[in-house]
Amino acid sequence: MLGVNSTIQDSESAARAFASEHQLDFPILLDHDGVVSHQYQLQSLPTTFFIDRDGIITSIIPGGPMSLFLIKSKIIPLLSKNSTP
Repeated sequence: MLGVNSTIQDSESAARAFASEHQLDFPILLDHDGVVSHQYQLQSLPTTFFIDRDGIITSIIPGGPMSLFLIKSKIIPLLSKNSTP
């Protein structure tokens, strides 16, 4: 799991404070110049992309927060899917 913070709309210090406040322990990358936001054609923040082991986007969920049920319903199939060699 990775987080990407669009620092063109937020500051790096605000991103760090958010991660600390919510005790996020996964890597959070910083999109300083908006390249990632542009490549993924973000329309709103937050937006969550579920990506399988082959790098294929399987689901996009704009907005938040998401329920634990929704998160599990997206992640469990991805974790159990066999990766193609």
